[in-house]
Amino acid sequence: MAGILKICWILGIVLGGLSGYGQEEGSAEWSADEYTDRFQEAFFEALKQKGIENYDRAETLLLEARQIDPGNPVVDFELARVMILEKKYPEAEDYALEALRARPGNYWFLQTFMEALEKQHKPLDTHRETLPAGLPEFRLNLARWYLDSGKAEAAEAELSRMPPGPEVENLRERASRMKAGGRASINSTGGQEAKEPDPGRGSVANLEQELESLLEAGQWPSLEKMSEGAIETYPLQPYFYYAYGMAKLRQDRPREAVSILEEGESLLVGNSEVARKIYSALAEAYTYLGEAEKARTYVNKLKSGS
Repeated sequence: MAGILKICWILGIVLGGLSGYGQEEGSAEWSADEYTDRFQEAFFEALKQKGIENYDRAETLLLEARQIDPGNPVVDFELARVMILEKKYPEAEDYALEALRARPGNYWFLQTFMEALEKQHKPLDTHRETLPAGLPEFRLNLARWYLDSGKAEAAEAELSRMPPGPEVENLRERASRMKAGGRASINSTGGQEAKEPDPGRGSVANLEQELESLLEAGQWPSLEKMSEGAIETYPLQPYFYYAYGMAKLRQDRPREAVSILEEGESLLVGNSEVARKIYSALAEAYTYLGEAEKARTYVNKLKSGS
């Protein structure tokens, strides 16, 4: 147990550290070590409870961690994620906004905030005055999020407010390609908007839905069998590797999980929700294996969004 807590503490430092620990005035027996131990136990137990879908308990523990360290944006981010899973979207919005304002250059903080807004059908303009809209890193991430969501015109509008630069030009080119692809789809149907066929059984979309249901239900043997078959049929789909790796991890086979998840990582293109899932799973697997350096690598990828 002490070894696991030590690894978790290393991860806690990577995730952003704990702010200003020391003895409280008038409380000589209250040591910094006791303070940080309380935080790490609450925070990492919350992540564990979240992983087994005990969201009520995860929320309680994260709120406890937030009382200990109210300035830690990673705690606010995790609270937002848990609130979304609990369908408490207004609360998720508040916590995600706090995290995003603390670290406006973090893509995943932005993504979670936008997800909370979308769940409520709220426009971004609701928070225009409170967001760090003047920061280039925030605008770049917002443009990236629009592109990841298939909103090329919104991305172009955001990029039009920014001075030229390599990252801006790359995103503009991506938006142009996305729009050109949409026009080609319309033209190929004689002016009618192309409709995607209903996903039949065995299609990528249908398999993802079935695997997601097994993940949510915690049916790990069934998930392992189905995801393995999905990979055989569609060997270039990263999500299937994520599902297969999680099935191994939840059945106490972290070394096998790492091999599968890293294979899925090699198929990732750009930033996406599945990338975040794979990075998070790899960080967890390497933590279980006691390989703190490897775990830290994937926590850093979660922080940077790449």
